[in-house]
Amino acid sequence: MEYELKANWYVVYTVPNLEKRIHQELGKKNIKAYLPMQRVIRQWSDRRKELKIPLFPNYVFINTTEKKRSTLYDINGVLRFITFNGKPAVVSDDEILSIMRFENTVFDVEPHLVQGDNVIITNGPFTGLQGKLFSKRGKQRFGIRLKSINQSLSLEVPVSCLRKIE
Repeated sequence: MEYELKANWYVVYTVPNLEKRIHQELGKKNIKAYLPMQRVIRQWSDRRKELKIPLFPNYVFINTTEKKRSTLYDINGVLRFITFNGKPAVVSDDEILSIMRFENTVFDVEPHLVQGDNVIITNGPFTGLQGKLFSKRGKQRFGIRLKSINQSLSLEVPVSCLRKIE
């Protein structure tokens, strides 16, 4: 009997604008995948429209084992796995849950957050999330760092809803 390793969340880098199709194809193959989406309002000269676009362009999160990971290159549009120091980036379940809590909220994706106080949100729909307080364009923002993919999420939260933590 062959021992099957535990499934982890990995991140594939995709051809631009193929994230939704790749996510659908993974579902058809019964491969657990997650494509976080965000709502944006786009303005054209004659109308405004709300769209759902990938939160992290060119990224799709896949829950699989190390052994099965290499078979995913067969999917058209999958370019490579995100790696750090030559090893595939593994996203924790807690980071996936944090992303899910942010999904469908209008906010900015930040490339990197390093400064400010460690804070926890004390009231509202994101109660309990821990992150960093920083300033952007003169407004106080709350951010969480997703170390495994070197990205951060941020949103404007009233300072009265934040508490400093050590």
